[in-house]
Amino acid sequence: METILSRNPASGAVLRELQQTPLEAIPALITQAREAQKNWAVRPVKERIRILLNAREFILENLDAIANLVCEENGKPKFEAIANDLLPAMELMTTYCARAPKLLRSKKISLRWAKHRKSHLQFWPKGVVAIISPWNYPFSIPFGEIALALLAGNAVVFKPSEVTPLTGLKIAEIFDEACLPPGLLQVVLGDGSRGAAIIKAKADKICFTGSVATGKKVMAAAAENLTPVLLELGGKDPMIVLPDADLDYATSAALWGGFSNSGQACASIERILVHEKIHDEFVKRLHEKVRLLTHVGNDEAHAGDLGAITFENQKLIYTKQLEELNAQNARIVCGGSFSDEGRCLEPTIVTNPSSAQDNPIETTKIYNEETFGPVVAVTKYKTTREAIEKANRSRYGLLASVIGRDLALAEQIAGQIEAGSVLINEVLYTHGLSETPWGGLKDSGFGRVHSDAGFYEFVNVRHVHQPRPWLPAFKSPWWFPYSQHQMSLFRAFAEVMYRRSILRKIKALPNLIVEFVQMIKSEKRY
Repeated sequence: METILSRNPASGAVLRELQQTPLEAIPALITQAREAQKNWAVRPVKERIRILLNAREFILENLDAIANLVCEENGKPKFEAIANDLLPAMELMTTYCARAPKLLRSKKISLRWAKHRKSHLQFWPKGVVAIISPWNYPFSIPFGEIALALLAGNAVVFKPSEVTPLTGLKIAEIFDEACLPPGLLQVVLGDGSRGAAIIKAKADKICFTGSVATGKKVMAAAAENLTPVLLELGGKDPMIVLPDADLDYATSAALWGGFSNSGQACASIERILVHEKIHDEFVKRLHEKVRLLTHVGNDEAHAGDLGAITFENQKLIYTKQLEELNAQNARIVCGGSFSDEGRCLEPTIVTNPSSAQDNPIETTKIYNEETFGPVVAVTKYKTTREAIEKANRSRYGLLASVIGRDLALAEQIAGQIEAGSVLINEVLYTHGLSETPWGGLKDSGFGRVHSDAGFYEFVNVRHVHQPRPWLPAFKSPWWFPYSQHQMSLFRAFAEVMYRRSILRKIKALPNLIVEFVQMIKSEKRY
């Protein structure tokens, strides 16, 4: 049977060898989840909430052990494992355990003119939700999606990244300890072929977080069964630094936004656009702060600022992008090389040579393609319009930041940025705000996770339209047979409802009443 290896990226040590889920077993897992979901969907939402709060309590009781596992398998500092993986998951559960009953309640629709009828929306679960998750935030990304899907009454088939399978198994253990009914959360271990098999087995919704290339394959495969998809893909996120920015604040924002999780985040700041008047001083100060960052050691404390390269294949991307930079004679301010036996890429700042009249690095892959590592590219701009155009000159549109003292100007710029989220005087972190939607546009994908919009990704919507109980039933005036009175009635209706002039509305009203009475008298509705 095929196996996968869970490794510690900081040391290279094998943590565990695991059997991949057999491809032929996956359809049966979907079937089991579908059967379990039928009972789960009819249970009161308060019972679902109780189980999720049990899961939250288990995380709190085992916080250090879970964080240590994330560190060992993902390579990140322990602080980031707690602050960026575990706490956002608990915050999301807390928020949506409180909000779910209201969100699942039927919602009235206000009808403008059909007052003799009423409408409302009903929400019910999708069924079986497939969640295919990445390795960079192996706990917070899938856990939040699983929690929302379960709260909404779905079953989940979950494939963690083959790079971080032990964290995926730990998530399943947490829900098992929380007394989630058997069969509701099925875990599939293995490579991309297992994800393809899940899609082929006809889940009712697919949530995929990963690369653009794989996202396109997911969407194409899902189209075979018209399965709805939610895609959270890559980013090449810009930060615009305004000329009035506090440089200490701006460089600290760039430091964390660019190098948190060693830059292995789709929302990492990778392009920094700095006004030409402050560009050189900005680069100088950012360099000074980068030199203070420390790498996580191989001890049990997992202390430090920067983790290892989690996914071995990323090294090739870094190498190719840096080689192209050298060919362009770009200025590598710091970094650009591997350390710790190739397990870490030193935090890297690249910019144009000070003698350059234009911005040649803007034509390179390191400026245009997702790096997904500890690399930031700093370029100049002259005008606000130029900064906006450069920020939007990307096939991605996930997140952007604007840093400056003039908040009115910053908000004006934010309103012109093509991104799913724009942060003013902040960077990166809003994936941790459960109330705010997370997702992108262009090649960054579509659909939203988190927020009320993200919750509704996991339900079907049914519109119910019915008569008022206190009105007698009557046949509608637009039913057959069509007649001249009917035509005149609807012409008069258009005049009364849609004319701008109040006088013309009033003038048409008697005709509307007359034609309605005549139609009732002269015609029978089939």
